[in-house]
Amino acid sequence: MPTSSLAPSIETMLIFQLASIMQRILLTTLAATAVAASFTPAERTQLTKQLNAWLHEFGAESLPSGVNASQTEELLTRLASANKAIAGLSATQPSATFGLGPMALYTHEEFKVFLGRSFNRGKRVLRSADVDYATLAASTATDVVDWTTSTCVNPIKNQGKCGSCWAFSATGAVESAHCIATGSLLDLSEQQVVSCETKNQGGCQGGDEEEALNWIAGTNGGLCLTKDYPYTSGTTQKNGECLKTCAVQPLAVGSYVETPGEANLEKDIVQQPTTVAVEAGNDAWQYYKSGVITTCPGDESDHAVVALGYGAENGVKYFKIRNSWGTKWGEQGYVKLQRGVGGKGMCNVAEFPAYPKIKGTPVPKPAC
Repeated sequence: MPTSSLAPSIETMLIFQLASIMQRILLTTLAATAVAASFTPAERTQLTKQLNAWLHEFGAESLPSGVNASQTEELLTRLASANKAIAGLSATQPSATFGLGPMALYTHEEFKVFLGRSFNRGKRVLRSADVDYATLAASTATDVVDWTTSTCVNPIKNQGKCGSCWAFSATGAVESAHCIATGSLLDLSEQQVVSCETKNQGGCQGGDEEEALNWIAGTNGGLCLTKDYPYTSGTTQKNGECLKTCAVQPLAVGSYVETPGEANLEKDIVQQPTTVAVEAGNDAWQYYKSGVITTCPGDESDHAVVALGYGAENGVKYFKIRNSWGTKWGEQGYVKLQRGVGGKGMCNVAEFPAYPKIKGTPVPKPAC
C-alpha cells in the first residue's frame, strides 16, 4: 500500500528531532556565553580565584558527570550561580552557614537528578497517605543525645557518584545496632548491599533503606566486612557483580520498625541511630556548611541518611544527621535539621524513621 504524501518520513522526523536538540544546545550555550561575557574584569578575577581554590580543595572528580576542569567559562558561570544561591540562603536562614562545598558546581537540575536516583519511595507512598502527620507530636526534648561521641558509630563514608544512599543509611544503622547489642563495632560492606540486594532495589539507580534493613537481617543473614568486599560503585557508577567469596558476619539485628513523627524519632534516637528519608535535593543541602537548616522547599523525600542525635544550638533545636557525602561536606559529613516543627519534620526527617530491632541486651549508652 503506498504511503500518503502527507505523512512525514522517518528521515524527516529524525531531522526535525535533531534540529530541536541542536537548537536547545545552542540556546543553552549562548545563555552561558552571555552570562560569562557579562563578568567585569574584577568579577572574572575573583571567580577565577574561587574556582582554583575549589578545584584545589575538592578536585576535578567532584565535578558533575560530563563536565571537566578545562571548561573554564562553563565553570565560572556555574560558580557565579552558586554564589548567588548562597547569598540568598544566608539571608533567609541565619541559623546555618552556606558555602562552596563538594557539590557546589552542580546545576540545580543536576543535583536533583542525582538525588532523585538515590532513593526509591516505593510502597511508602501508600503508607504515608494513611498517616495524619498533622496530629503527630513534635519533639520537645530539652536534653542532648549524640551517638557520634560513643564507640558505636563508624567514621563518615562517601557514596560517590552512585545513587546508593539507601545502602549507606541501612548499613550505618545496622553497624550501630549491632555494636549496641554486642559492644563490637563492625565496618560492614555497602558494596555487598548495592551489588546483591537486587530483588527490591536498583543499585546505583536508587533503593529503599527499609527494604535493605530486612534483607540484611533476613534474606542475607548478615553482611560481609568492607575490607573483604570494598566499595567501588562510587567511582565506577555501576552496581557490580554480586560476589559470594566473602564471609558473611552474623549480626544481632532483626526486622525494622517504622515510627513516624518527631516525638517518635526522638525516642528512637535515645535507643539507637535510626534511618530516615529526607528532602535533600535543594539549595540548602547542596551548599550547607554548618549550623541548623530551618527551611526546606516542601518537596518529596529523595535521600536516605541516619539520625543519631538531637540537641539545641544558639536556641534552635535540631536533629543531628549522618550523611554519606564524605567529610568535606557539611559539618565533617553531618548536618543539623531544625527540630520541634511537627508534622513530617524539617526536610521530611520525621516522615519515615525506621530502625532495626536489636537482639540481646544493649551494652553502651549514648554519650551526651
